[in-house]
Amino acid sequence: MTDSPRPRGLDDIRSWLRERVAFYLDQPAESIDADVPLTDYGMNSIYAVSVLADIEDEFDVQFDSVPTWSHPTVSDIAAFLADKLAGLLSTG
Repeated sequence: MTDSPRPRGLDDIRSWLRERVAFYLDQPAESIDADVPLTDYGMNSIYAVSVLADIEDEFDVQFDSVPTWSHPTVSDIAAFLADKLAGLLSTG
């Protein structure tokens, strides 16, 4: 996706996710409140799958389902992803 280092830590992941969501919704990242459900911004299943693909590419992880449905906000997804990455680091 980019040549920049992968986001580290919850705040970096949250910021990265806000930028990806904003990209798909064609809005400035600053307009995305990390604690507002993504559906309130018009996030649909196509955008959600696109964000999921970006997450998988950026963090080299795979998901069985789209985490945006069970984790409806950027903050929720970021926390879920940080936990998943921490688990992978501790077992890897």
